[in-house]
Amino acid sequence: MTKFNLTDETIKVGDLKLDKSQFDIPKKVTILSSRVAPVYKNVNGESIATDEVAKITCSVQDTDKIQALKDLGYSPDDLKGIRLEIVDNLNKLAKSVEKDELNSLVVELVNPEVHLGWRANNNGGGNWGGLKLVATDIKFIGA
Repeated sequence: MTKFNLTDETIKVGDLKLDKSQFDIPKKVTILSSRVAPVYKNVNGESIATDEVAKITCSVQDTDKIQALKDLGYSPDDLKGIRLEIVDNLNKLAKSVEKDELNSLVVELVNPEVHLGWRANNNGGGNWGGLKLVATDIKFIGA
């Protein structure tokens, strides 16, 4: 794990990786929703979305928790989703997202990491709050 100088003011907080061993990262997740996040470029002082894919963002849930609730006769609808960003293999996955093919699929995360989550607010700003999973890719494993 990379060590940082505590006085370094150039560290990007959002790029810090947290120690995975401190978290229960699910082995299998079910994708609840997914969307493509485009790369934005600054054109004449205005932020414009491009056709390039920056990442795939998803809301997922632990597949084992969903099954355990169903086995007990409860609905998993009240489970809070886990934020997931997929940052590699984007062109192939973007096509599946656009066709709405990822939702409800059970997948395994490839190289998952835990990062701080950014919460945007209504006036264009935001703050760091909560956590998210960041994976390089997903592996389709079925139900």
